[in-house]
Amino acid sequence: MTTDLDTALAARPRPWRSRATPWLAAALLLVGGFAGGAQAQRAYGPDPAAAPAGRGAAIDGPAGGARGGGARGGGAAPPAATATPATTGTVTDIDGDVMKIRRESGEVVTVQTDDRTQVRLPGALKDLRTGDTVVVTGNMQSGEIAAATITQQK
Repeated sequence: MTTDLDTALAARPRPWRSRATPWLAAALLLVGGFAGGAQAQRAYGPDPAAAPAGRGAAIDGPAGGARGGGARGGGAAPPAATATPATTGTVTDIDGDVMKIRRESGEVVTVQTDDRTQVRLPGALKDLRTGDTVVVTGNMQSGEIAAATITQQK
């Protein structure tokens, strides 16, 4: 006489995976990759405060000014101080807190620094040399940039 226990013990073992297993593994990899990327961005990504506003705002236009969008909404900046999202150029002269850079368009721009300027270099501001390429963000005031950040490019 056979019992239900004998039948259950004699049956083949169930497979360890079902149809859903590959889908669950793919979802786990996707979520793990997203979480890892978010952690890497937070640890090694750029400072969100230094990012230029608007699409294409960091691109110098042909006349030396920034072309492209700006921050959405709001009004224009006051005429005394217009925001320059980013200016890229080659250092031509450094004298204390004043630096001159030449844009790709050939225009030379004076950059004023102070103790509030964030310097993102492999050293200090005094370690910059003529010919180094930098990206400067700040406010344009009477043809000069009051630097908020200075980042050296390689």
